[in-house]
Amino acid sequence: MEAHRRELEEKISIEDNGCLKALEYYFRSVRIPLTIPSSQRCGSVTAKAVEGAAKRELENSGSASSSILRYGTAQAEQEEISRQRRMIENAWQVYTIAIKGSIVSKIIRMEKDLIPYKQTSPKLLASRQIQDNYGTTGSDFDIAYGERVDICEEGTREDILNSIRTWASDIQMQSQIFWLNDAAGTGKSTIAATMAREWLLQTHLGGRFFFSPNSRMTQTTKEFCVTVAEDIASNQPTLAPIIRETIKELEQEQHSWFDIQLQRLVLDPLRGLETNHCIFLVVDALDNCINIEERSELLNAFIQCLPSVHHLKVLLTSRPLQDISVILKSSPLVYGSDIQLLDIRNPPHSDIVIYVEKRLATITSISSEHRGAIISNSEGLFLYAATICRMLEKSRRRAEVLKALSGLGVAGSIEKRMDWLYLSILKQARVDSNADDLLIGVLSMIVVAYQPISINTISIFLPDNLQVDAFVQDLAGVLKDGNPDRPIKVLHPTFREFLLSDRERANGFLIDPSASCMTMATACISTLEQMLDYDIFNLNASKQLLAHNYDVPDIGQIILRRTTAAERYASAYWAHHVAESDISAELWTRVLIFLSQKLLNWVELMSWRGSIVSCIEGLSRLYRFAIVQRPAESGPGFLTFRDLVVIRHAYQFVVRHQEIIVDSALQTYSMALSFTPTQSSLFDSYRKRYRFLQPKIITSNIIRWDNSMTIGGHSDRIVEMVLSPDGTRLITVGMEGKLCLWSTKTGAMIGNPFKVTKLGRHSNPITMCTFSSDGQRFAFRVEGREIHVRDSKRGGPIHPPFTRDFIGYCRASFTSTLSSVVLAGHPIRHWDIERQQEVQTPVEPTFVADDVSISPDGQRVASVGHFSDNKKRHCVVLWGLTTSEYFRPYEPLDGHCLSAAPRNSFIAFSPDSTRLATWLENGTVQLRNGHTGEEIVRFGTEIRSTNDSTFVVFCPLCQYFAYNPTASEINIHEQVTGKKVSTLRGHESCPRWMSFSSDGQRLAVAAYKNEVHVWSVLTGEPLQSIFTGGNRYISRCSLSIDWGVLVAITYDHQIHLYNLHDRNEFGEIEDAARERYTTDRIPIAGPRVGSLLIIPDGRCSLRLWNTTTADSHGQLEIDDPMGVVQVAFSPEGRMIAALSGRSWVYIWDSETLILLQKLRPLGGHSQGEGRLFFSADSSLIVACRGGVARIWDTQTMKPVFQCDNTKEGPGFMIQVYGLSCDNTRLAGVDGHQIHVWDTRSDWRRYHTPPILSPNSKHSLDYMGTSGALSPVDPSLLAVNRYPKEEPWTSVIELWRIGTDLQLTATIGMSDSVSSRLSFSSDGQYIACGPRCMYVNADPPYFYTGNHPPNSFRDMGFQNHSFLVYRDGWIHSGFPDRPLLPIPVELRSLELDRELFAYGECIVLISNTGEPILIDFSPLLVQARKSDSNI
Repeated sequence: MEAHRRELEEKISIEDNGCLKALEYYFRSVRIPLTIPSSQRCGSVTAKAVEGAAKRELENSGSASSSILRYGTAQAEQEEISRQRRMIENAWQVYTIAIKGSIVSKIIRMEKDLIPYKQTSPKLLASRQIQDNYGTTGSDFDIAYGERVDICEEGTREDILNSIRTWASDIQMQSQIFWLNDAAGTGKSTIAATMAREWLLQTHLGGRFFFSPNSRMTQTTKEFCVTVAEDIASNQPTLAPIIRETIKELEQEQHSWFDIQLQRLVLDPLRGLETNHCIFLVVDALDNCINIEERSELLNAFIQCLPSVHHLKVLLTSRPLQDISVILKSSPLVYGSDIQLLDIRNPPHSDIVIYVEKRLATITSISSEHRGAIISNSEGLFLYAATICRMLEKSRRRAEVLKALSGLGVAGSIEKRMDWLYLSILKQARVDSNADDLLIGVLSMIVVAYQPISINTISIFLPDNLQVDAFVQDLAGVLKDGNPDRPIKVLHPTFREFLLSDRERANGFLIDPSASCMTMATACISTLEQMLDYDIFNLNASKQLLAHNYDVPDIGQIILRRTTAAERYASAYWAHHVAESDISAELWTRVLIFLSQKLLNWVELMSWRGSIVSCIEGLSRLYRFAIVQRPAESGPGFLTFRDLVVIRHAYQFVVRHQEIIVDSALQTYSMALSFTPTQSSLFDSYRKRYRFLQPKIITSNIIRWDNSMTIGGHSDRIVEMVLSPDGTRLITVGMEGKLCLWSTKTGAMIGNPFKVTKLGRHSNPITMCTFSSDGQRFAFRVEGREIHVRDSKRGGPIHPPFTRDFIGYCRASFTSTLSSVVLAGHPIRHWDIERQQEVQTPVEPTFVADDVSISPDGQRVASVGHFSDNKKRHCVVLWGLTTSEYFRPYEPLDGHCLSAAPRNSFIAFSPDSTRLATWLENGTVQLRNGHTGEEIVRFGTEIRSTNDSTFVVFCPLCQYFAYNPTASEINIHEQVTGKKVSTLRGHESCPRWMSFSSDGQRLAVAAYKNEVHVWSVLTGEPLQSIFTGGNRYISRCSLSIDWGVLVAITYDHQIHLYNLHDRNEFGEIEDAARERYTTDRIPIAGPRVGSLLIIPDGRCSLRLWNTTTADSHGQLEIDDPMGVVQVAFSPEGRMIAALSGRSWVYIWDSETLILLQKLRPLGGHSQGEGRLFFSADSSLIVACRGGVARIWDTQTMKPVFQCDNTKEGPGFMIQVYGLSCDNTRLAGVDGHQIHVWDTRSDWRRYHTPPILSPNSKHSLDYMGTSGALSPVDPSLLAVNRYPKEEPWTSVIELWRIGTDLQLTATIGMSDSVSSRLSFSSDGQYIACGPRCMYVNADPPYFYTGNHPPNSFRDMGFQNHSFLVYRDGWIHSGFPDRPLLPIPVELRSLELDRELFAYGECIVLISNTGEPILIDFSPLLVQARKSDSNI
């Protein structure tokens, strides 16, 4: 790489010398000799060098005009004059051609050098452009790299600069951080920019980052490492390939932990840089980082990691804030902490003189008296001098500024001098006294804006103010970037502080933040009202519903091109400004009108922008503000209860449907809108307006939203939930293999959910969820093979998954920082997650740990278990986590751990790690010394039921601990001595969890009925309950450590959040109208004719439901407590049948609802779902379950055929496909072979009737397959099989029934389709899920088109449906596309396996057991029309 660089420099030098020779030729032609210093001649020749040489030669020879004059007066012939002129022209052409060639060649080379950056940068830039309302990513980088910060004038700040240079040149100095700290306005950033520029020219600069309030990117450390790494790659080209590759890897891994990013992006590349001098990082104005935790994280990371890169030094500047000083002043790595810029040995007066003289030298209207006044009043404060100089350089009314300077003479503190200066600048900006309000309006918007806005944006927000540009130009001393399209930056934070201070200090220019926010909110709403509309970017012109946002290419660029900066700002912050504004009836009226007319359009825009989390945060603030503004008795100008409901519904709409909206912006108008409260004044008008985008929904279930914050992201039972220590984050894990991270404050999902794509043998693939002690990280285990650690703020991974074989280890304990984990098992194992390696433990290899716990201080590990040679005696083992110190095993009383119950724990440390509690399943509890493990006292020796779970909870203040000796008692003991304090009674069952209040004076307990009881710890008296959730609709609940957040999980997989600090915010969960049917599968059936469906209504009852009127048509009861397994309707709709859990068959008359017959059980194995159906002519009914299949005559209700495989064993279960069209053959499978039975045979004479089976080579695993017989050809059978070697695909097999069973065709499917097979009424087509094949061809082929074959119609509820459920969406086969997502609360894993669908409709069951029919025909008609037009 170095050789290539030298070769490139040589080529450039050769080209530059060619340029130089051409220039010399030109000057010689006009008789002006040109001399270039040899130092510049041998290197790269810049335009400045050439200009300087030419200037010197011209001065030596007189002016250019005199040379030409001398030439014109020479005595020469006319021909000689013409020749000289041609020579000059030729020389000039030679020079211009040479210089152009040199420039072009350099541009070509630069383009080649930029290719790698162009390949890696677009993704990074695109992500920033979407977030930046101005799309000016370049401005963000300019700010971050300090490109717009002035450097020290030559001759100024020499002492401090020399001090830094001395520190920088000493490579042996151990102090790797030079901390320059002083008050605001003392010139720290100017010095940092000067040194950065100097090191850049010396090629000694690594990277830079200038924190600034003028850009969101430079207010946090979120992009610190990537930005610095980009700068290193530019300044140290040899490191560019390594850095680019690392950035790509981190983007793929989605790393977010600052320590890891700093190490891999910055320190590791610089560590490998071969150099004999120091490399420097410049970090300026760290105090401008708005997050204290991020500042501390950055400083601690530098102090910890810098010693490993000995040639790296950091120049750091900041104000001496306490959090920064505490870290830096105690570190030996820090130098210069005692340097004060205003107390430097060289008085700053001389620096100010040089600075002012040079800055104002070219302005002739400024006299020496004026410059002297500026210098004397500055008193060494560079901010003061720089502000005045900028004002004089750029002001349009310089005379007024100079006039104001004549009155300057303010002495005193820095604040007083700067206030006087700011006041003078503001006064001179006033055109006249009538312009005060206009000026204040402009300043208000600049100050209260959540991010910098431009002149054009302010002009849009203040259309009546025609002087915005003039005001900004006149305030050039305190504002920067007067370009109308660029965001305006406040040059120094002290100006903002002055404007927001108080009436006396601001002296007529005080800005009221609340009033300013109201003005800004009104302007934002007005801007949005004019631009928002359905399909704002015209991406759905053909009226086809788009499935996913990511289907739209370059959406970020589309947003930037089609929206203005003002519109993007308004969409992001209008709700935030309303929440910060003054109380105003007019503003609230505007808000309510906006929500009722533009809410959905705004949500669509925010979805395209990828900012739904910001959308939820804004509505959350708006709703909380509305609650505060509405008193108990509403008066004039306040919100009514109905108004509050409108705002709450708007908030709940986005929170409840956020998963759908994030995935697809245009689904905001469709499925999300369809499932809104039925009688909501907010959504009624939207439903009418966007009727063409919604399916037809028929249900008797009235959709209601209670006033709880309800969120949902799981399609199956939530098996684990964990609240962060501060209560701001919630982890939920569903049985479907998905983990979600939520904000408990807003209800927004943080980051993307983690999904296990292919579920393995574990019923719950995600376990061991836990937060770090500070709540900043969380960890979990996946499939027993991976441990993941993620960031709680953004949800992204911190480092790659720690992959090992953890199968068999059910319990684990993490250190407080999640840096390592200890797993209980045999043997006990200790893993360092950060280093990805195992750490040896001092525990004997024969020890089998049943449970393990790491002390909060991270020093010791306690384990409960036994030695493999003595399983009956359990013991406690204590050992040092970092020191490997080992204490002898301590034996408890006889008893054992419940290893089969991984939710139970048997060890708990006190918060201060001084006490350790261990307990066993028999109720024995031992309090031990947390340092040595020695027993202090033991309790609870009575024998108890193993169903009652004992556990111990310590008080956060280390005063007490609580444990439950029995299911109905809880004892409180002192932590130090174990002395009993009180006994708590009143709960009816064993506690699920216990929690002390933060002051240790109260204890909350949740029993199995989910009511949260509260007692006084000292007196044992019961107190008011936190949550009276005692209904069966709630599956579990949990409470945050500070008792501020309560989480309740309901059986419909929804999460309800409650703010216990403000009970007016969200209320209680309304009890369900009816217990939901809770078997694994909900059977539904309907006839070919008619409009009735039969659905379960509880475990032992059925309900007839009219799909036209949504009314109940009657109820049927069965006397089998095992419930209903299958239901069936006869084709003509005359009879209803049900198969019960104990294999009874019930038959009713559908008109009279009279039970016609209860047929005796099938016998055999009561396993599986079974099968129940009528023949095509309703003369027979077939029931199959376990190893028995039986057929009855529906007239006589007597059995006519039976196949019994029960004697073959449980593995020989019969699965029936169907009857032939002449009812003479029954097809099915016994698990290994397809069989066809002759139903006319004398079945009573045989254990198994005569059958037809394929040859042995076709004896495959057919269990779980589906099949169908042709309705017109009794010899044709179709089977849908899943090959073992490729279970994610399926194969359609066609069999011919004759004297034997012959396989005639095989049709491969591209994916697995679990839907049943169906023949068309004419038998020419067979359908499987969304696919359709024409079978009367050799070979069969797939049918394509926008409409399915007509022969699949007119079969009522028994029509095959080409609608299927995939990944939360309903997909159509004709036309082939995703249609709509299913609301989260209606999803379940059963939809993947079998969705009840007929024709163009599906039927879902609500959480209250109500059927919901969704008719997709309006959307399908529209989609087919659009396709035909295309």
